[in-house]
Amino acid sequence: MSGHAAVVLAAGLSHRLGRPKQWLQVNGESLLRRAARLASETHPDVLVVLTPQDPAFGWELTGLRAIQVQNPTPGLGIGSSLLLAAPHLGSARRVLVLVCDQPRLHAAHLRALLDAAASTPCHCAATLEGGVPGSPAVVPAAWFNDLPQGGSEHGFGRRLRQTPGVALCASDVCLRDIDNPDDLRAASAAGWIDTPPE
Repeated sequence: MSGHAAVVLAAGLSHRLGRPKQWLQVNGESLLRRAARLASETHPDVLVVLTPQDPAFGWELTGLRAIQVQNPTPGLGIGSSLLLAAPHLGSARRVLVLVCDQPRLHAAHLRALLDAAASTPCHCAATLEGGVPGSPAVVPAAWFNDLPQGGSEHGFGRRLRQTPGVALCASDVCLRDIDNPDDLRAASAAGWIDTPPE
C-alpha cells in the first residue's frame, strides 16, 4: 500500500441492534458496501475488516478494490479489528478509519478529514460529533504499532482525545451511528435509511 490507507471497520456483531447493521440500506445500497465505496472515493488502498459470521458480506463488496480481512474474534472489540488491519498498511503514512453504520456519511467529509490531518503537526483529524472527537478519523499509521494485544473496545478514541493539535472537523450533516433499535427507528423516520422490514 502507498499514500494513505483506509480501514473500514465492519466486523461488529450488532448485538444491540438485533440484526446485522451491515445489511441496512441507503437508496438500495447496503451500509457495508456504501462505507467501502465512500472510502475508495478518496483514492486510497482500502481494507475492510469483516466478521466471518456471514460469508455474504464478502460477496457484497464485489467490484470494489478492497482487501478483505476476517476477524475471527469480533467480540473482543474494535481494537481486535485494528490489530488485524495493521499488517496490511504497508508504506501508508496516514490511515482513514471509518465504521460502516453511519448512513449520512459522505465522501466530501472524508476528504476534509484527510486535508485537515495533512495540515497538522500530529497528522490527526477526527469528526466532531456531540462535542467529542470520533469516527471517521485520520491517524498516523504508526499508531497501529502501539495497539494493545488482544484488542480493545475503544479503538483510537482515547488517544485522539489526549493528543494535542488534532484537527476537529464537524460534518455538515448528523453522522449518528445505528447501534440499537431506537437509532434504527429514528434513522428510518428521518429518511436516512430505507425502511427496513420488521
